[in-house]
Amino acid sequence: MVLCALLAGPDSHGQQRPDTITLKDVVITAPQRSDFASGLKVQTIDSAAMARFATADLAMLLVQESPLFIKHYGPGSLATSSFRGGSANHAAILWNGFNIGSPMNGQLDLSLVPVGIADAVSIQYGGSSALWGSGAVGGAILLNNTPVFSRGISVDAGVSFGSFSDRRQHVGVAISKPGWISSIRLFNASALNNFEYATTEERGAPRQRQQHAERAQHGLLAENYFRINDRQRINVRFWYQHNDRNIPPTLLERSSTANQQDESYRATTEWQRTGNRVNSYVRAAWFDERLNWDGPATDSAAFSRSKTLIAEAEMRIKLNNDRQQINIGLNNTFTEALSDGYPDRPEQNRTALFAAFQFNTKNRRSRSTLSLRQEVVAQQLAPLTWSLGSEYQLVKGLTAKANISKVYRLPTFNDLYWTPGGNPDLLPESGYSGELGLAAKGEASAHVAVTAEGTVFQRTMDNWVIWLPSGAYWSPENIMNVWSRGVEMRGELAWHVGNAAIRLGVMTNYVVSTNQTEKTANDASVGKQLIYVPIYSGHGKLSVGYKDLLLSAGMNYTGYRYTSTDNRSFLEPYMLWNAAASYHISSGKRYSASLLVQGFNLLNAQYQVMLGRPMPLRNFQAGLNVQFIQPNAVKTVQP
Repeated sequence: MVLCALLAGPDSHGQQRPDTITLKDVVITAPQRSDFASGLKVQTIDSAAMARFATADLAMLLVQESPLFIKHYGPGSLATSSFRGGSANHAAILWNGFNIGSPMNGQLDLSLVPVGIADAVSIQYGGSSALWGSGAVGGAILLNNTPVFSRGISVDAGVSFGSFSDRRQHVGVAISKPGWISSIRLFNASALNNFEYATTEERGAPRQRQQHAERAQHGLLAENYFRINDRQRINVRFWYQHNDRNIPPTLLERSSTANQQDESYRATTEWQRTGNRVNSYVRAAWFDERLNWDGPATDSAAFSRSKTLIAEAEMRIKLNNDRQQINIGLNNTFTEALSDGYPDRPEQNRTALFAAFQFNTKNRRSRSTLSLRQEVVAQQLAPLTWSLGSEYQLVKGLTAKANISKVYRLPTFNDLYWTPGGNPDLLPESGYSGELGLAAKGEASAHVAVTAEGTVFQRTMDNWVIWLPSGAYWSPENIMNVWSRGVEMRGELAWHVGNAAIRLGVMTNYVVSTNQTEKTANDASVGKQLIYVPIYSGHGKLSVGYKDLLLSAGMNYTGYRYTSTDNRSFLEPYMLWNAAASYHISSGKRYSASLLVQGFNLLNAQYQVMLGRPMPLRNFQAGLNVQFIQPNAVKTVQP
């Protein structure tokens, strides 16, 4: 539709008369059950950060703009998240409400997700299995697209160049009419990733250059939105992506010839009807994920593929002058997989009934929500999950939050069916999550604004799945009981001085996550911190904006990470300093451009996020982004 409309050209442009009516932009968003996450901490990545990392991957955005610990194996390599001391498969990654985590290993490689694939990114902390189902144990990352009707024709294009031959390009074209929107975004990226690093294991820490770490990525996102009438809309989205990357050697390997290719097809559609009291939604998704692995040996090639079909219906009902809301829905997810590691093609069908009730007091100072979810997996009842949360405004600008929930995670296909070692008798992981928080927002003066939030949390998980040696191979067992607890703090001070806007922000984490059960006799891991869970971490950021110029500097600190379950081996803490400068140029209301220069690890810190995986020293990136908007012809009204 985009290409046809471009060839046909824009609407005719007659002379505009003085008496005209300009149609207002209308923003539509997918229904978000996150509205029913009362008491949970939610962080929304601001638009300036989204623009700064528009050509980066999701892992880089979260490293720089959130307190999450990202288990990064190096530029272009695997990156997964860790919420509050949980594992990588204890987080749900949702694209417009659909979970895009792999059913085979329960994870999503964040380095494969371009930031530009979404218009908005938010992070929901805490247990939310009642909202999103299996895997939403530690939190959820929400990627949403928010199109705008009646905008006209817009073009957004950009290029960036960075160290290690990093090259990225993107272009997007959108046609936005009062009754429909059609858009397509194309993206391409490549890098040699041949960075220098210091080999701290050798005397004198000589520098070496990373080998066999090239990567290439390309893909597209096509979106179509149709306004059937004033109350009904329908959308169709298609996201295709191909990634080709070499797997570099570890510090203990001399070389590597491994290569991995990932290819994904994701299609979704949704019909929504909005009424005075009742909003209805019907949506469906089809995901096809493929992975090809070529190892160093001639017989080590491997292929895997998973296909997922999701169908969901949801209804939101407003009661009592909108002070009460009921949300009910039905979800069915069917998944099948094919892998060289499976003896046949396993299938799984999950049906879930979910409901939520939200109550707001008459003065709107308090909001409380009760959510329930019951899933049936392979004709067996999964653990009933629930969540009870509340938010109460103590005084103007100060809100207290509380939430307690039952959480769970189903074993993955790899856990159940991998040969050799898979264990079909595994039980779901389940536990309880709770948190208390205070959020403050106010103005210290006419030019100074302050926001702050503190959260205390804890979570216990039973039947934690862990792979252990079992004769000639490894096999998963429900053995561990893990207790996670901690404190999260964040605050920001913003003030205006003349034409300058200054923002100072700080985020800190204290997380203790320990195994409480012996896996074997004389197990030294009992009471010890889980591997790769830093106890202390923190971020600091200062930005100064003056007219069209924005300068920012930031610091990320990551504390000790243990690499052995008895906590005798560990990786040293590290602190990274980064800076960025951007300048916005505009020519009227139709044309604009932005220049961006960024520097990372400016003090040349030598560090490893994961054992044996070197990270780059000082590196830079520069980019240019241009935008063009041709508004729709304004309809005239006869006087």
